[in-house]
Amino acid sequence: MIVGVDIGGHHVAAAALAANAPGALLPGSFRHDPCTPDADRDTLIAAWADAIDAVIDPLGAERVVGIGIAMPGPFDYVTGVGHFAGNAKFTALNGVDIGAALAARQRFPRPVRFLNDATAFAVGCVAIGAVPVHGNVVGVTLGTGLGSAFLRDGIPVIDGDDVPAHGSLWHLPFGESIADDHVSARWLTAQVRDRLDGIDTIVAGADAARAGNTDAAAIFTEYGASLGTILSPWVARFGAQAVVLGGRICGAFDLFGPTLSDALPGTRIAVHSDTEDAAIIGAAATFDARFWDRARHHLPTR
Repeated sequence: MIVGVDIGGHHVAAAALAANAPGALLPGSFRHDPCTPDADRDTLIAAWADAIDAVIDPLGAERVVGIGIAMPGPFDYVTGVGHFAGNAKFTALNGVDIGAALAARQRFPRPVRFLNDATAFAVGCVAIGAVPVHGNVVGVTLGTGLGSAFLRDGIPVIDGDDVPAHGSLWHLPFGESIADDHVSARWLTAQVRDRLDGIDTIVAGADAARAGNTDAAAIFTEYGASLGTILSPWVARFGAQAVVLGGRICGAFDLFGPTLSDALPGTRIAVHSDTEDAAIIGAAATFDARFWDRARHHLPTR
């Protein structure tokens, strides 16, 4: 058995997968716990370790080969050390060896491997057939921040002239700041609160747009245009046949999708709503020798 883990800004999700069936979660093994990105070190590590232990416990630790973790960056995926200083989440874990910290807190420590969360999502989407195994695919997660991954024949690409450094888009210049500031949940939330009277959540803003509120609709139209502007040069440079989107903001794809599609003509855009399952499956692939023997040479170190 392999335990796959998805670390999100506001959650930890984990499940078991059979080593001989890495594309499907073991029924009844899924665990989802809330956590807050600004919590202290011990609280975060305890939440993550407890969720993993809860999956391992009924299986028996002796049956678990390892734990694959989908982790947001900036992160050293080789050493397992976070570099979260100045980031919007997990600042209490800056400089912390996450693998060692989890092992010290867990009841059932097992070998741990890390994969970027957006990469894990994209790898999981390949594994379940949401996007092609062969060819070039860009994966994008839209939530607390902007996650991105570039896959060639299912293997992450993190350097070269056709991808941004580390495969990351979030930190690239955009407008008067960086991309993350314009396509994250905090941008949408701020716009909804500033521009719509009496509405203070993304979900409520989306509902208003669907009900005919033109000011609300304009926010999501702008969001899609910004995302398209960020993605389009890299999708073209990489020669991506498909872009697969995940993350909670994708619940409003009907509102921002049209302007995004306008910016990516001829590119297939897929939305995979079960982002956690895909990320868990992708993280577990770190214990699939066929994948890991190639992917482990393409891990960002920051």
